Amino acid sequence: MSSISSSTSSPTTSSTSTSSSSSTGSSGTSGSVQIGSGLGIVNSLGIGSGILTSTVLNSLVQATLGPEQALYQSQIAAINTKISDLGTLKGLLSTFQGAAATLSTSLNAGAQIVTSSNTSLATATATSFAQSGNYSLEVDKIASSQQLVTQGYSSANAVVGTGTLTFSFGTTNYTGGGTSGYSFTPNSSVASQSIQITSSNDTLSGIRDAINNANIGVSASIIYNGSSYQLSISSKSTGANNSVQVGVTNSTGGADTATTDLGALAFNSSAVNLSQPTAAADALIKVNGISITSPSNNVGGAINGVTLNLLQASVGNPFNLSVGPDVTGLTKNVQSLVDAYNAFQTQYQNLAGYNVNSKTAGPLMGDPSLENAMNQMNNIMGSMVTGMTNASIHSLADLGITTDALTGQLSFNTQTFQSVLQANPQDVSTLFSSNGSTTDSLVSYVTASTSTQPGTYNVNVSQLATQGTLNGATNSGLASIATTPITIASGSNTLSVTVDGNGSGTITIPAGTYSSIAQLTSTLQAQINADSNLTKTGASVGVSYDSTNNRLVINSASYGSLSSISINSINSTLASQLGLSVGAGVNGLNVAGTINGVAATGVGQVLTGATGDASSGLAVEIQGGSTGARGTVTYVSGVAQQLNNALNSILGSNGAFTNETTALNSQISTITQQNTNLTNQMNSMQSTMAKEFSAYDSMISTMNSTSNYLTSFFNAQTGSGSTSSTSAKTG
Repeated sequence: MSSISSSTSSPTTSSTSTSSSSSTGSSGTSGSVQIGSGLGIVNSLGIGSGILTSTVLNSLVQATLGPEQALYQSQIAAINTKISDLGTLKGLLSTFQGAAATLSTSLNAGAQIVTSSNTSLATATATSFAQSGNYSLEVDKIASSQQLVTQGYSSANAVVGTGTLTFSFGTTNYTGGGTSGYSFTPNSSVASQSIQITSSNDTLSGIRDAINNANIGVSASIIYNGSSYQLSISSKSTGANNSVQVGVTNSTGGADTATTDLGALAFNSSAVNLSQPTAAADALIKVNGISITSPSNNVGGAINGVTLNLLQASVGNPFNLSVGPDVTGLTKNVQSLVDAYNAFQTQYQNLAGYNVNSKTAGPLMGDPSLENAMNQMNNIMGSMVTGMTNASIHSLADLGITTDALTGQLSFNTQTFQSVLQANPQDVSTLFSSNGSTTDSLVSYVTASTSTQPGTYNVNVSQLATQGTLNGATNSGLASIATTPITIASGSNTLSVTVDGNGSGTITIPAGTYSSIAQLTSTLQAQINADSNLTKTGASVGVSYDSTNNRLVINSASYGSLSSISINSINSTLASQLGLSVGAGVNGLNVAGTINGVAATGVGQVLTGATGDASSGLAVEIQGGSTGARGTVTYVSGVAQQLNNALNSILGSNGAFTNETTALNSQISTITQQNTNLTNQMNSMQSTMAKEFSAYDSMISTMNSTSNYLTSFFNAQTGSGSTSSTSAKTG
């Protein structure tokens, strides 16, 4: 018998793979996501049958996956458009906030300019607090600094002598004639300074360089007069109270007397060996006929809010200064505010409004966060400003800034604005910026916070602030100082202190004879306040004489519980002379009281409204006076200030734009995850179907093989010799 054999062919199935990629836009930027099928391609199906091919399988899977992926792509594209549109609006709103911030400060909203009719004699600048008006100004004398000159020397390298130069600052009255025409009153705000002159710098040029290098408020130069060289010494500061007294000690050849040694530089009550070609002098001016003196040629305070720059004197020639609002600058700033709003509003209508012509809605239409932000801004700009009841203007409309009812755009009538500005500059400043005022002259408005509600609040003081104080012991020697001067010797003239918790270095009281209490107290005060450890922290003291108790009194310049003064160390001889000893004084007290009837926080002289109250963050300074009711403080938050505060919130990290963008990016993440889940699901389905297709394909292949065998067998049995074959295919 013939043997029968059969063979089957099993197809190979490739493994499936999954891939997906996405990128999500970050906050404030446009994100983009590309969604792919993520499905592997089965290439080996249908080998046995030619029917269940990979093409068929992939087509079945893609028919299910494709429509949903297309939907995801469409959703993400729409969200990315919203994110981009939000970024556009945020940028325009930031520009609007910048314009509002410029006008939110009184420095800009109340900017003033000064015009001088004689700029060769004086110019001037003004702050926002300057009072508008016309003023008559006459410059009778400009401030000068003192000039002292030595005798003539044969060369710049001539040896002068060695010793110690001590420079004291104050008011010199010198009428000539040697020491009999000399008197000096120390300046308590400037410390004395000493320079050592040794054999290394004892020449005329060496002394010049030593003075200049010391940087103590004195400059020196050498002048050749045609036959000899003279050292010129000048105070760097102008004003009668900034002249220089020069003391010389340990001089070779005898202190303060010889002109052939360092004593040649003496200029004091013991020796006048320098000439004074120019005396220190204050500036003298007349404002509206009233005489005013100033130590500087930059005169502040003569006209409230105005600083005068004096250039030269011209007695009997008054000229005009006009002070008024900076009309050009303010008009430009307001126009910037209007333009920035209109640019934002136009784009807002395009993106969040409804176009009646095309009958289409913007992609951001109906967004509640944007609508709330827009309503908030429009309410601020359209409302009357609280607290301006007695003012001449109350809203932007009073300044010529109005809203078109059809377009929503702002219009700006510059003529109306400039007319109002010229007539009421302070009201215009208040309408834009934040401002405070009080009814008590010794109570001043300091600041407010974003939580302060505009309004008028009562102020009541239960305790005034005090300074930290240290009282010296009773010292009869201080009472008799005019008849029995106190001589402070070198080596017995040092102390150290702590002021407001800040320790000083070693403080040296210049050695010498003190014949008046004023000279002693001003020198002690100046030397303490010149200590570098104290100056870098801003700590300072005042020294006075208590004539009732015959003692020195040292006060911290600050107020409150942190205000304190103590003596850490003092030379025993100096302690005895001054009636001072190591120990601490009494700390100061903070101001206490209420604002709006609620207990306020007192720090130093400043009372601040309580958190949670309408006056929260409202601060006033109580500069003196009495306890009890102290009038009222009124706080006004202007339009630009309100806009700036609102936009800080709207554009901030927890604002509408950030929250909206974060929510949209979260939606993208959700959709991307949905696509990933779908892809994973279809991968699983594809894998299952591929196995089924492979099994079916194997069965068909086996059946085809059997069919071919049977056909061959029966052909052989019948002897037909036919070579034709029939393929039976089953689906």
